[in-house]
Amino acid sequence: MTVLSDNFHRSIIYYWDLLYELVRRDLKVQYEGTLLGFAWTLIMPFLHLGVFYFLFKVILEVTSPRFTSFAFIGIIGYIWFQSALSQASGSASGNRDLALRPGFPIPLLPLVAVSSSMLHFIFSFPLILLIILAEKHHLSSSIFLMPLIMAVQFTLCLGLGYLTAILNLIFRDTKNILDALLRVFYFLSPVFYDPQMVPDQYRRFYDLNPMVTILQSYRDIILHGQMPQLFPLTVLTIFSIFIVWIGFRVFQKQSYRFLEEL
Repeated sequence: MTVLSDNFHRSIIYYWDLLYELVRRDLKVQYEGTLLGFAWTLIMPFLHLGVFYFLFKVILEVTSPRFTSFAFIGIIGYIWFQSALSQASGSASGNRDLALRPGFPIPLLPLVAVSSSMLHFIFSFPLILLIILAEKHHLSSSIFLMPLIMAVQFTLCLGLGYLTAILNLIFRDTKNILDALLRVFYFLSPVFYDPQMVPDQYRRFYDLNPMVTILQSYRDIILHGQMPQLFPLTVLTIFSIFIVWIGFRVFQKQSYRFLEEL
């Protein structure tokens, strides 16, 4: 029993160290050779925010309170979702040398993509706090629930990442189609507008978008200082766990395709 426990402990340490090195490598490759490097993580959300602020506060003169923090939360939350799925879909086909290496744990590749995208979200989060302080808004103890919402989003992205990664091996246009759909999905998610603005006759279908619950939960915690809505968050949590279970099983069962397609 002790031998099994030691082997399990060593395996956990090995996979954790491997994941750490792969995520570090992934982040390094993304910004290698660029002039601004990791600063692009902060520049892109601010460019989006600048466009939305000009459109809705300057041109349309929307009187929404704390619009800057409201929009910025939506932007970085969706960017994590978008980049995680985009990178995960090409994680296996884009790491051919690793995937074909004997004994390499291929299921780590989508996990690396989702993890590195999550780090971009985490590194952008202090800017939200600065914006909130600039708007003279005080945070409440509900901020400690942030890891819970992040865990739900991480699980959802990982499950979808497994499915899109194996689909991209079978049908190589998957990544391009997914990138196009994610751009459209950006405007169908409450990134820069309140979900309450959606007409009632469309809300039943609109609320099926998982990013509605995730972004609203972030805003409830950060901006409103309250618990997120329990029912939709619970449903999304169960759905995310189911998706990651299905995604992982499909990914493993179709692993023979890596030798054929790569």
